[in-house]
Amino acid sequence: MPIKIYQLDSRAVRVVFIAVGLTAALSAFFVAKWGFAHTAATQSDLVQVAALAADLAPDDPQTHYALAALSEKTFSAEDQAKALKEFELAVSLSPNNYLFWLDLGRARERSGDRTGAELALRKALELAPNYSRVQWALGNTLLRQGKSDEAFDEIRKAVAGDIAYTNAATTTAWQILDGDIVAVRKAIGDSPRSNGALAILLTGQKRLDEAFAIWERLPAEEKTTTLKETGQTLYRQFIEAGKYRFASSVGRQIGIIENGGESIGDVANGGFEAAVSEQNSSIFTWQIGDGSNPRIGPADGQKHSGNYSLLISFGQAGKGIRQVSQTVAVEPGRNYALEFFYRSDLKTQSKLKWQIVTAATGKAIADTSTLAVAADWTRVGAGFAVPADVDGLTIRFAVDGCDPATCSISGNIWFDDFSLKVQ
Repeated sequence: MPIKIYQLDSRAVRVVFIAVGLTAALSAFFVAKWGFAHTAATQSDLVQVAALAADLAPDDPQTHYALAALSEKTFSAEDQAKALKEFELAVSLSPNNYLFWLDLGRARERSGDRTGAELALRKALELAPNYSRVQWALGNTLLRQGKSDEAFDEIRKAVAGDIAYTNAATTTAWQILDGDIVAVRKAIGDSPRSNGALAILLTGQKRLDEAFAIWERLPAEEKTTTLKETGQTLYRQFIEAGKYRFASSVGRQIGIIENGGESIGDVANGGFEAAVSEQNSSIFTWQIGDGSNPRIGPADGQKHSGNYSLLISFGQAGKGIRQVSQTVAVEPGRNYALEFFYRSDLKTQSKLKWQIVTAATGKAIADTSTLAVAADWTRVGAGFAVPADVDGLTIRFAVDGCDPATCSISGNIWFDDFSLKVQ
């Protein structure tokens, strides 16, 4: 391509060209300065850097917003006032950004300007009418002004749009409405998630019967999906509170209790036909203590019925014992009988038996007879009365008359077909 050379003979033309060049250079400088300031403001976590960026690019709303956001984190009165001023500047430069209005509203409320906060949050809602975070912020601001009906209208919308607000909304309604369950449901809605959150809140208030009644009314198909985490929380809380019937029911419904009994008083996997895991997370199925001696596991060579029994093998002159136990939910005040079958070729000076104790305190309720050598399958039974204030029992394998750590036990013992029967 041929190169063209222009002769600038006229002084006026030369001046124009110089002016254009200077303008371009200045424009490039200001663009670069603005770009640097914008990037620094949005990526730095230092107040000093954000302040410099705001000075370099005073017409960029993002620099003011970034400075405001960093300033309010220091919690000093001076920085809080600075943050409010910078949020105001950001809004004035970008009046259609809902996020700027949202944070301005929060800053105004922190400064004590509730009326100004409401105005800013309403503007944010106008710009983003379907955003849960805006609805939630406005709802809480209205609550603090005593405008409860309008406030809960916004809070309900926030919960409907984002389930993350469910627990907080339930707690807020509970506190505002003095624990009136009917009023709380009306305020935040009657959805399964809201009711699940209400059930958890009630357990914290020790209103356990009401919590369980709410859980029982929730859709069964959601208890293994959207409400499973709620169920897991209730399961733990009921166990901690000693409500074993409630806990076992919830555990079965959400699938925590695998191979569990179908109803109150059932021994889970009493015939050992399902796997027995040493890592089982549910107290309502067989629990086997840590260790390697004695060996404990299913056996298909000996069984009273079905295909398997549980073998506890001490080997030759083994020492030590591992816990084998299961907690069973029962009806308070009822009479039961524990029944199982065993056979044994053990040699020991100790006395082996099964104990029935309260699940919450470990208080002894009953013991079986000592398990003597038995070449054939032998039935063992032990009757007992459940105390009126107890609804959970633990059956556990025990050694008496000799310290398990030093007492020598040799041989094997098999167990099968455990059951609890109402008397």
